[in-house]
Amino acid sequence: MELYMTGGKFTWSNNREIPTLEKLDRILVHKSWEQLFPTALVYKLPREVSDHNPLILSTQINTPLKKLSFRFELAWLKESDFIPTMQEIWEKPCYASTPLDRIQIKLKRFEQHFKGWGFNKQGLQRKERINIQNELLDLEKLEEESYLSLDQMSRKSQLLHHLMKSNEMEELYWAKRSQTKWLLEGDSNTEFFHRVANGRKRRNTIISLEAGDTIIEGDANLLSHATEYYKNLFGPASGNSFPINPELWNSWEKVNDNDNL
Repeated sequence: MELYMTGGKFTWSNNREIPTLEKLDRILVHKSWEQLFPTALVYKLPREVSDHNPLILSTQINTPLKKLSFRFELAWLKESDFIPTMQEIWEKPCYASTPLDRIQIKLKRFEQHFKGWGFNKQGLQRKERINIQNELLDLEKLEEESYLSLDQMSRKSQLLHHLMKSNEMEELYWAKRSQTKWLLEGDSNTEFFHRVANGRKRRNTIISLEAGDTIIEGDANLLSHATEYYKNLFGPASGNSFPINPELWNSWEKVNDNDNL
């Protein structure tokens, strides 16, 4: 069965002044899958670079939010207010006993401010991106019914320009997480970076361990096994202790109980 698509009737355009519009892309699912995800929906995003509309399949299952951690983002360097804000925070008076303590205090201030600053920026960019995509979809709906005016075509070009800048910021975000060094900045590799980052996350996730002929699974069992393994690895080895003749030192040379305490 085909899932109903919201956001328009067509998924392809030849992008001409008098466009040819077709529905070339569809999402088909088995009925047993639809029973597992009865609230699933399909919606389309505006055409940005390709002449096809991306289709998003959402199962409408909410995932828990992760704890917000601090990461320096390369995309911040492209924000006009980043350098002045950073300079203002760094030059605030700082009183500490050593230069190292002063640097640590300054870095802590930087982290505390830009942790929230970056989170807010990301939220605003996401909201702006959604607004641009919604306006582009409205223009595409008008295009499906009649020709766009010159003003509407000009507005569409402006929206695509803003969307390209947003894509650049998003690409920098995922490029850092993929840790891929051999691709040139400026290539449109956001999806590739995203896949590499997801691949690294999957590779770094331990699902099971082998202990002899036993397969260990489950977070609690994995944690217990790893703890015991490293205790045995770094702890005192059994059977290697050897006795020392107690008469080797005189009584005044030995450490007494009070010294031991």
